[in-house]
Amino acid sequence: MNRRRRTTTARKSRRTTSWNARPTGTTRRFNTNSRTKNWTPVEINTLKKIYRTNSNVSIAKKLGRTEGSVQYKASSLGLRKSAQYLKQIRNNWA
Repeated sequence: MNRRRRTTTARKSRRTTSWNARPTGTTRRFNTNSRTKNWTPVEINTLKKIYRTNSNVSIAKKLGRTEGSVQYKASSLGLRKSAQYLKQIRNNWA
């Protein structure tokens, strides 16, 4: 068989995926150019104060964030809704 030997100076070919033109070696799991903004200490303190007794939708509107980001941040901080608030929601829902 006639096989070429790979030399140390030979370039490795970089494969690309069909859905993007970037080589697979440089793809990122998270987009660093996204429109997400970091939570400020003031926003975190506000979230801690009002999370127990307000809905995620109203908190998101007050902080200018999405409902999902409020829910994720509260979960990462270990915040929970109060039992009284949850009881009120269950009574209004039924």
